[in-house]
Amino acid sequence: MKKILVIFTISIMMVSCQSKDTTIAIDKVGPITNKTSIKDLKNIFKNDSIVSRLTEGDFGNINEYVSANDTYLVYEKGGALLLSISPINPLDSISKIKSITVFSGAYKTKGSVGITSTFNDLNVNHNIDKIEATFSSVTVFVKDINATFTINKEEVGIKPFTLGDVDKVQIPEGSKFTSFTVWLNDK
Repeated sequence: MKKILVIFTISIMMVSCQSKDTTIAIDKVGPITNKTSIKDLKNIFKNDSIVSRLTEGDFGNINEYVSANDTYLVYEKGGALLLSISPINPLDSISKIKSITVFSGAYKTKGSVGITSTFNDLNVNHNIDKIEATFSSVTVFVKDINATFTINKEEVGIKPFTLGDVDKVQIPEGSKFTSFTVWLNDK
């Protein structure tokens, strides 16, 4: 009986010590990869809550507007938003995933870069491919993880409506990100 109790206690400890995969890499965000389909999300996040935000447009017409707005929001048990997942094909449960926007600081790259990191953290740990200004933000393209990070223009000190390429030296090291999206290749 004592052996059974010891084995049971060790088993409980092993299960409680297992942590969720929150690693970000090329074509991977935690347990989601470029091979994952929308129907797999229910099993992957069985301990979390998934909210489907699907639009069909007028009379169910599928067009660019519709596909850009279909998302699956993953919330943890406490109610915090973890991820926003966009499918390649709208309204298709076997569709692969196009992109994942990360909202939780738990998800990080091998270099410990995530949504709560600074521009300096990103610059030191990853290869920035390109930086460009949009109307209200600066988008940083990171090729080694196929991701984009956005920074509010006010934090960078660039005037609104200034468009075009931005140099790394223009961005203060302590600039925080407003969004972080990983793009998955569908091959």
